[in-house]
Amino acid sequence: MKYIKLILIVTIGLMMTHCTEILDLENLSAVNESDVWNDPLLAEAYGNKIYADNLPGWSTSEANISDESNGGGGHMYGQLTENSVNYWPYTQIRNINNLLTNIDEGEISQSLKDRLKGEAFFFRAWRYFEMVNRYGGVPLVLEPQELNDDLLVERQSTSATMGQIIADLDNAIDLLPVIGAGSGDNDGHIHKGTAMAVKGRILLYYASPQFNPENNLDRWQDAYDANLQAKEHLSENGYGLYESFENLWFDEMNPEAIFVQRYEFPINTHQWAAATRPLDESQNATGGNWPTWEMVEAFPMIDGRPIEGHSDYDEEYYWQNRDPRFKSTIAYNGSIWELSGKAGRRQWTYAGGEANNPTQTGFYCRKAINAADDPFAAHQGTTYWIELRYAELLLNLAESANAIGLTADAYSELIAIRARAGIEPGEDGRYGLNANMNQSQMQEAILQERRIELAFESKRHYDLRRNRLFESKLNGTRRHGLRIELKDGVTREQVETANLEEQYDELFDQEVIEIDFQFDINWQPEYYFYAIPNSHLQLNSRLEQTAGWPGGTFEPLQ
Repeated sequence: MKYIKLILIVTIGLMMTHCTEILDLENLSAVNESDVWNDPLLAEAYGNKIYADNLPGWSTSEANISDESNGGGGHMYGQLTENSVNYWPYTQIRNINNLLTNIDEGEISQSLKDRLKGEAFFFRAWRYFEMVNRYGGVPLVLEPQELNDDLLVERQSTSATMGQIIADLDNAIDLLPVIGAGSGDNDGHIHKGTAMAVKGRILLYYASPQFNPENNLDRWQDAYDANLQAKEHLSENGYGLYESFENLWFDEMNPEAIFVQRYEFPINTHQWAAATRPLDESQNATGGNWPTWEMVEAFPMIDGRPIEGHSDYDEEYYWQNRDPRFKSTIAYNGSIWELSGKAGRRQWTYAGGEANNPTQTGFYCRKAINAADDPFAAHQGTTYWIELRYAELLLNLAESANAIGLTADAYSELIAIRARAGIEPGEDGRYGLNANMNQSQMQEAILQERRIELAFESKRHYDLRRNRLFESKLNGTRRHGLRIELKDGVTREQVETANLEEQYDELFDQEVIEIDFQFDINWQPEYYFYAIPNSHLQLNSRLEQTAGWPGGTFEPLQ
C-alpha cells in the first residue's frame, strides 16, 4: 500500500479555514494516499505543501550579479565552472505530479479539484521555466516516477520544454478561479490573473534575444497578446498601480500585488531586511544590496529627464530634485531613515560615521525595509514578497508592444508608471519621455524604466541576461561607489546639527571610487545558458551538457 508524508506548513495567506480540524486528524505522519484525495482538509494540506515548496521569495543574490550592487564574483568576473549554478527542483516537481496524477481518483468536490489542479499546473510551469531560464531545455517529467521506471530521461529541446510550460499555464488559467483585488479571497493564493501575468512574463523572456537571437516576431506577438490579455483581465478585476510606490510592500495584498509570498512569524520568515540594513540596526546579517553609484545615477530628475546635462543636477547635492522613487529606494549619507522607530535618525555613510561593517558603496537600499522594525523583527522578517506586480506587467506589455511596431502604444504604460511615481508631467504630458522615439530608443527607455521601478526586486540581472547586454553594457567596466569624508576640522557634532540641504558641500568631500577592486567585469557568453552540474550528469548518463561548456553538445536555442 502506498503512503505519502504530509508536512503541514501553514503560511499567512495560505491558512485554510478549517485548520483546527486538520490538527484534530490522527497520524498525519503516514496517511493513506487515497485518503488525501477523499478528504478536503488533507487535500488542502497537500496543496499548502506545494505552495510552501515552490513559492519564490526574498533574495539578496541577484542584485550582486548586475550593476545594482557590489559583489557577484564568479558571474561578474568570468569565473564560473560547470558546477556553479545548481537549480534542479525535481523533488518538488514530483510532488506536483503526484497531485495531478491522482487527484481525479478522489471524491473531493470538483471545484476543489479544479483549484488544486490549477495551482499544481501553475507551479509546475513555474519550476520548469526557472530551469529553462538557466539551462535551456531540460528533462520533462510529467508523472511521478517509480523505482521500476526508466529514470534516465533526456533533455528535451528548449522549444518543446517551453511548449509544455505554456500548456501548463493555459491549463492553470482554465482551472484557477477569478479573484478580485479587493475581495476576501485575495489572500495570497494564485488565481487566473496570476497565471495570465506569469504567462506574459515567460513569453516576453522567450521572445527576448537570449532565446530569440533571430528576432522571430511571432514570439513577440505572442508575448504582446498574453500581456494585453493579462492587463485587461486584471484591470477588470480591480488590479492596478497602487497609489504609494513606497508602501506597496507594507500594505499587503494591495491592487498592485499579483503573485506574492506572504510570511508570518514564527512559522515562515526571511532575513531580507536584516541583510540589507546597516549592521548597527540589524541582527545576525548585513552587507547585502549596497547600491552602486551607477544605480544612484540611473534615477532621473523630478521632471523625468536624465541627470546628464540637466541644469538642476548638482553632483554634490545629488539627492535633490530627483525622481521620488530615488528616496524610496536609496539611503544616502545624511538621509533621514528612522530605523527601529528612532525619530529623526539619520543614516551616516561617511568614513568613520559607521563603526560596524560600513557600506562599501556609500549607500544602502531602503526599498521594502520597514523602518518601524527593530533588529530582531528585521532578522525575523515578515514583509511579503511580490514576485510579479502590476507595474511589471505594464512594462512587459510596453516592451512587447514596441517590439512588434506598436511603439506609440508603449508610451501610455511608461507614462502611467511615471505618473504614479510622482514625476512631473511637463507641458507635453510625457513625464520626461522623449517625443517620437523610434523602436530602439523606446527599448532603451523601457529597460531604463525597469531598472528604476524594479530596482532590487531580482529583475535587473535577468533583464540584462535575457537581452544579452552584459557584454555591451558592463564588460570591461568596474562598478563604483562614493567615498565620503569629513572636511578638515569638521566634527560629527557639526554635521548632526547642520542644514544638510544647504551646507552639505561645506562639510564633506566626496570621491567616486571603484568597488570592483581586482578585476573588470568579464561576463562570458556561455553564461546565457549555464552548464548542468556534474552531479546530475553522473546520475543520468543520457543528459547532454550545454553547448559552450566542456563536452557540451546540447544546443539551447533549438
